[in-house]
Amino acid sequence: MFEFQYFIIGIVQGFTEFLPISSSGHLVLVSELMVWQDQGIFTDVAVHIGTLIAVIIYLRSHIIVLFYNFLSFKFAANDNLIKIIIATIPAVIVGFFIFDLVQLYFRDIKVVAVSSVVFAALLFVADHFKMKISSWENMSYLQAFIIGLFQVLAFIPGASRAGVTITGARFLGFDRSSSAIFSMLLSIPIILASLVLTSLDLVISDETNVNLYKSLFAGVVACITALLSINIMMLIIQRSTYNIFIIYRVILGFILLYFYA
Repeated sequence: MFEFQYFIIGIVQGFTEFLPISSSGHLVLVSELMVWQDQGIFTDVAVHIGTLIAVIIYLRSHIIVLFYNFLSFKFAANDNLIKIIIATIPAVIVGFFIFDLVQLYFRDIKVVAVSSVVFAALLFVADHFKMKISSWENMSYLQAFIIGLFQVLAFIPGASRAGVTITGARFLGFDRSSSAIFSMLLSIPIILASLVLTSLDLVISDETNVNLYKSLFAGVVACITALLSINIMMLIIQRSTYNIFIIYRVILGFILLYFYA
């Protein structure tokens, strides 16, 4: 039964990481529903590596272009890379000061429930009432910074990092696919930063209960499910709106409020 825990953790982390439905909120929910032994920091590192590999695979064409331009050492060629850096800075700065505070005081099922509904409503407004359509490659540095400010809201459990960055991009008039792609590009430095922090915690904690094979299994599951969820999301938003994710978040939020409020 303990192996099942790693399977579920991999699925939840992988499937929710890049969808606008909050991976941290779902992990809080799972921890509330399941009475499991803590899987340890090493497993957290493994599933984050799994999701990182998945997004790199999906965005490989964009990443190759960014890497090639980086090697060119030309300012204009690195325009899109600069946008990603600008959009990442606010979350890195704010996260440095409030990450531990959020983990201690805000990882509550009621906070997840309310955030799920509130930020679903914001995404609905952004997705349906902004008529201008633009590609993320045409983004200005100011627009990148504004999306970065939206990303700061992701520290609220249940807000969803993908959800708030997509919401910010849609408010600024970027099309649905571009909003999702830029959100996923922003996830790469954020996941890398998270990996650094959790790896440091692993070294400092001197954790001895490292379940290597189980953690690697969770990482593989996270990678596969993340790739699956990204492809599903992109297929949906290329043909429709974000409504399915918005409706899911509202229903989830009210169910959680009913049982835990």
